[in-house]
Amino acid sequence: MVTEMENQDRFLGVLREMVEIAHTQQDRLTKEEIKKYLNGQELTEKNMQAVYHYLGENQIMVEGYDFMPEPFSGAEGRPAKKGKKASDRETRREANMRLYHQEVEQLSGDLEKEEGMLLSFLKGDFSLKNVIIEKYLHRVVEFAQKYKSRNVPLDEVIAEGNLGLMDAMQIIMENHEEYILPGGCADIAKFLGTLEMEIVHAMECYIDEMTESKDWENTMLAKTNLLHEAVKYMAEEMGRMPALEELSEYTKISEREIKEISGLSKEVKKNILGES
Repeated sequence: MVTEMENQDRFLGVLREMVEIAHTQQDRLTKEEIKKYLNGQELTEKNMQAVYHYLGENQIMVEGYDFMPEPFSGAEGRPAKKGKKASDRETRREANMRLYHQEVEQLSGDLEKEEGMLLSFLKGDFSLKNVIIEKYLHRVVEFAQKYKSRNVPLDEVIAEGNLGLMDAMQIIMENHEEYILPGGCADIAKFLGTLEMEIVHAMECYIDEMTESKDWENTMLAKTNLLHEAVKYMAEEMGRMPALEELSEYTKISEREIKEISGLSKEVKKNILGES
């Protein structure tokens, strides 16, 4: 008979495995992924909140959950005063984005009206590079807004766009003479076109990379869950742990791939894969 202590140890083992899996995917998990991984566990909403909090304490970001550390006690042991509920508070990410927007708005400018500055830059005054970048940061935010539906953190998309902006400025610096028209004026359309092209390219490359990574992670998570369920079912039917080849035949997952899946429980690794 499985004791309550054994169930608790098994549950804690699953939590630790989730942390390990999250570390392989940029320390992130969605609530859907967590529910799939906890499949078979009878957990209340309060229990799930405790799971999210545990992950947060281990530096894992759960999408849709606002992790708030436990309040520290006062110098004399008095509990710290509680503020508003987490749902009523501004998340740290939201606060950072709000402050960033404010800073960008203060720096923003219309480069189309700054031909004199752009021309000076194109003629070799590269000390203007940072000024131009700062005046264009608000456009990076505007471009990023177009990808809000892609389920990627907006601040990270903006960060990638900013890197693209710096790459664009480097390209222009290295080819600055090509951005001066025959009449001696700055080719503003080409200048701004290069900025936009590199910014959008950086953002889309990042989003594509994240999407492909997420698809792969979801596939691996599904296979991990399948293997756990298969082991449980086969052990009950056979009265023993299945051999690796039997598990492979039942799940149609190759023996090599089973060995490479990192999210398997210690019990499976020990009894089926022969790992210590």
